[in-house]
Amino acid sequence: MNKLIKTILIFLIPATLYSHSLLLNIFDNQDGTITVEGVFNTGESAAGAFVKLQAIESGEILFEQRLPDSNELTMAIPKIKYQVLLDGGPGHIVIKEGIEPKGGFEKVEVVKEKRKDKTSKMSAELSSSKAVTVSIIVAFILLLATILISIRNTNRLMNELQTKSR
Repeated sequence: MNKLIKTILIFLIPATLYSHSLLLNIFDNQDGTITVEGVFNTGESAAGAFVKLQAIESGEILFEQRLPDSNELTMAIPKIKYQVLLDGGPGHIVIKEGIEPKGGFEKVEVVKEKRKDKTSKMSAELSSSKAVTVSIIVAFILLLATILISIRNTNRLMNELQTKSR
């Protein structure tokens, strides 16, 4: 049983070493600009992650750029309601509502159908990344179960061979 525990630990340690989450911070610079910062919770740089400011009502892209090596971007605060999307790759997408400018957001009228399409598309992207994560976890559990059963059966065969050879 001791070997079994050691085997399980050997397979689980790498999984904990590589687990990390993407963090998105938005700061109001009090001068009509915001600073968007992206970093992984392990301290790893998020340089190269894609930053997108998107109008909430219309789905219009207001700003797009990759994070530089400093992990920060500074830009003007949009006058309409917006959200900040930080895409660090599969399974690492963070969305936050944007900070309101000093005078408040301007009112914008948009056809509801268009917004619904954009929102459902974004939800599908997020849910598919969660589905991939769950599938990988299930596959890992099945692999581990297969290895454990194989170890048990090999030990049984070895014991039978040893008793027959005596």
